[in-house]
Amino acid sequence: MASTTIKNEDLLALKSYITAADSTQYASLAATTLVLDLTHSNLRQRHAEISFDKHDTVDELRRRIHQKTGTPPCFQHLQLKSCSGDGGVIYHEISPETESERMLGYYNFPLGANVHCVDMDPYSKSSGGALEDTSLVEKYVMTDEEYDRRKGTLRDWGREQKEQDKEFSLRKHAKLHAELVEARRFYKESGVVKDGFEIDDSTGVLIRCSKEESLSGEEQKVNTNTEKTAAEIENGAESLQHLTLHARCQVQPGSRRGEIAFLGEIPELGGGGHWVGVILDEPMGKTDGVVKSSGIRYFEAPGVNRGGFFRGINVEAGDFPEIDIMDELDDSEDEL
Repeated sequence: MASTTIKNEDLLALKSYITAADSTQYASLAATTLVLDLTHSNLRQRHAEISFDKHDTVDELRRRIHQKTGTPPCFQHLQLKSCSGDGGVIYHEISPETESERMLGYYNFPLGANVHCVDMDPYSKSSGGALEDTSLVEKYVMTDEEYDRRKGTLRDWGREQKEQDKEFSLRKHAKLHAELVEARRFYKESGVVKDGFEIDDSTGVLIRCSKEESLSGEEQKVNTNTEKTAAEIENGAESLQHLTLHARCQVQPGSRRGEIAFLGEIPELGGGGHWVGVILDEPMGKTDGVVKSSGIRYFEAPGVNRGGFFRGINVEAGDFPEIDIMDELDDSEDEL
């Protein structure tokens, strides 16, 4: 597999910082300590840097491999490689018939060497991905009739609600619940109680008005229009009043930083209304300034994931300079 070339200077500096001590990572180990990587012919898993002593025997090595992979010692054909990965060169092989009392120090393992176990068991329980491939696991499937007979399920609860209210339906319940969740979110962010909802004096929680259940058809229609007006206020021009073009900003969720590149109405996006176009500092967006549904460009971002459209309520303008990942490295972590 071709290696990836890193061109970002910050990432290169970070890589250099992390790998600076690679050449001396085993310097503090005792002279008799071995650090080996264990791999297996039937498994993708890799057990990295397992500690042994040069006085441990091959039998102990096989016991540890059996413990981690399930292959009995009598079926382990061991290949000793100079290092892990495809670049490792096999310099010795230990067949299952080899005497197991020989000490590991005899094989002159370099630190970080790889012991690859070839499973010789024709009936191995790890063959064919049996220990790792979850697609081979038979899934439990319940018939519709069996589910219908069960108590405590969503369907059973729906039937109970239907007996109490002939007009009840799961679709209607889901719609009312979504409206309540949205009203609570809007109240938490803006402090405004939408029409049709009120604050419960005893609990302080936003609930649906009790009178809502007895509204006539005409009153329901008026209430719906009122809610639409509230939504228009939330996504209207007023939602952008605290923002200015080209200002630095921070976007939620994720505290993503960037620069405001567009302020205005986008009728074809997410139910219409007013939106904020932001050029993000990091590639954590979903657009380059073009609305996919219409193909209209509203601003120019330097990459397909360097821009985003956000509601004004989720954007805060202010002193939000671009974050330098190198500034987050604290020299104090090297102090004792």
